[in-house]
Amino acid sequence: MSSFQTHVTQTVARSGQGRERTLFWILLAAAGIVRVLSAIPLLPDGLFDDAYTTFRYAQNLARGWGLVFNPGEHVLGTTSPLFTFLLAGVGRVVGLQHLEIIAVASGILASLGMLYFTEASLSLAELGSEVKWIYLIVLAFLPSVIANATSGMETPLVLFLMSVSLYMALQERWTALACVGVLLFLGRVDAGIWLLALGIHILLSRKGRGLRELACPLAFFLGGVLSWLAFTKIYYGSVVPQSVVGKAASHGAFAVPDVRYILTLLSAFVPAARLGGWGLFLIGTIFLVLLFPAVDLWKQKPGLRPVIYFFPLYVGIFLASRAPLFSWYLLPPKWAFYLIAAYALWYIAARAAGFVQVKLEPAVVPAFVGIVLLAMSVQVLRQEFSEPRPPVSAEISNLIEKNVSPAGSLFLEHIGLVGFKTGRYIYDSMGLVTPATTRLQRQYGPDWLTKAARQFQADAVILYSPDLPSFQAGGNADAVWFQNAYTHVADFHLPEFDVVVFFRKDSPHISGSPLQTSRILLDSH
Repeated sequence: MSSFQTHVTQTVARSGQGRERTLFWILLAAAGIVRVLSAIPLLPDGLFDDAYTTFRYAQNLARGWGLVFNPGEHVLGTTSPLFTFLLAGVGRVVGLQHLEIIAVASGILASLGMLYFTEASLSLAELGSEVKWIYLIVLAFLPSVIANATSGMETPLVLFLMSVSLYMALQERWTALACVGVLLFLGRVDAGIWLLALGIHILLSRKGRGLRELACPLAFFLGGVLSWLAFTKIYYGSVVPQSVVGKAASHGAFAVPDVRYILTLLSAFVPAARLGGWGLFLIGTIFLVLLFPAVDLWKQKPGLRPVIYFFPLYVGIFLASRAPLFSWYLLPPKWAFYLIAAYALWYIAARAAGFVQVKLEPAVVPAFVGIVLLAMSVQVLRQEFSEPRPPVSAEISNLIEKNVSPAGSLFLEHIGLVGFKTGRYIYDSMGLVTPATTRLQRQYGPDWLTKAARQFQADAVILYSPDLPSFQAGGNADAVWFQNAYTHVADFHLPEFDVVVFFRKDSPHISGSPLQTSRILLDSH
């Protein structure tokens, strides 16, 4: 090849790369706009309820009351201390009244940062542009990814740090990777599965070569992790977050997973839950089809092997532990699954085109995926703006603030928004911040809820309609006590169940009459 031909080839390549970078920045801007629009109907009071639990920890920390939910009680009820520190620090500067906006803005920026570093990692791994664009479009416009970016939760931060750690691993920047690893450990407990996948990849890829250079970064990582664990042991008395214990006890963790659990977990990746047993067959078939492209990706792109290891590790650990299936737990494995699926989609499409002897344009599949996902996102946005979520937790919070003094206490399950807005002392029926709840669950079995209500004697008790039969039983001494001690104040209606509020009759912290409160509530509707 002549020098002129070489120059022309290099010029064309640079031109193509420049065009691709421009398209990527357009994609990033479009993803940001969609996320900002999606956040508008959620503010105020419309974020995920668990997010407000973290907000209250951040609020108390910024006020100098410690990393606690109920001031004076050292209970670790959040699994994301890193996000708590971030919210507390920024909130201290710009104002704690802006915590919702801070959390949403952080989530959107972290989600866009995840897109940026994911693209950088795929470019370093020299993944084909067609597969890379399919994957990036999915991450940019899939409704579940957008919803989590604007949820107020820590998941966008976790995904951002995962993408950064993959980038560092591809560059073999081990000290930087160790720093990010410590942040991931503080980001959320299940990030440890991703760190395990990274560790497996590093050990297998190096095969004993140059392991000495990993000693200092590994010591730094272990030092950071052990320092945090030492702090939690001293400050909280346990290295296991109470939120993990509470959710495990309330959702039957570590039991043998049944078909329903398996179907629910796997349907997060292949939506087939409505098909029942046939859904499992469909999911199994699709996973089998994905196996061959995944093996090919493993062979062709060694730098992306941590992503391939991570998905089965995550699913396997969740199946083994029967961990609760909250949507924000399933975004990290989706991040891995979508890469495998994007590669498989192009892998199958390219071979099908070759089989029928048709030339497949590289832009066809990404363009089709982009149009479909963008249409889905627009439809979701229209629903969010036209059908706002019922602000039941906000209404309950207003009821509590008007009728329960700041010294009063509440007993309820969804403690996030109500706890954050009212600032009242919380007895938590799931056990996220109230260790006594999990002890009562183990001690009394099905009768624990009425037993807890009698033991805590909160000024206000908030129950769900499925809980009411146990409180209406005539043969249960604790239920009879509750019937005599509390008065029914108000009902709130949700599509799934009703929320029922009770006030303690002899409470010195209740102001106004329950009858007046009910009239106010009914008039407001």
